[in-house]
Amino acid sequence: MMLLAAALFATDDGDFEALSKGAVTCNRTVVTHAWTDEVKRHSAFLLDSYRQQREIAQARADLAERRRKLRVGEAPVAGTTPDTEQSLALVGASLTDRQAALDDARLLDREQQDMVTYFRQLYLTQCQGRSS
Repeated sequence: MMLLAAALFATDDGDFEALSKGAVTCNRTVVTHAWTDEVKRHSAFLLDSYRQQREIAQARADLAERRRKLRVGEAPVAGTTPDTEQSLALVGASLTDRQAALDDARLLDREQQDMVTYFRQLYLTQCQGRSS
């Protein structure tokens, strides 16, 4: 989860201010730099987001199996601590928290993508034919 947070918060509001001003003033260097940085950031985000979602999905499947075993009274594997309703509830709550954090990260990523795309389109629309 750390990589997701780092990727999302690596871009601060000042970067978007610069992009906004670059689009309005037709500053090709600023807009191109922002777009290139965003493509790199988004690529890393997508890879990490997918990995995180796979881990959560696998953990949910494991939790469901552990709950099933507890319900049917299946003996725990030798050398492991037996599950309880409380311990499994804590695992479930942890997974819910991880999913919520991932969902928040995806929401912020979409907002960032929308913002960068908007300012890039603004630049292309109003600066067509101008050189800077």
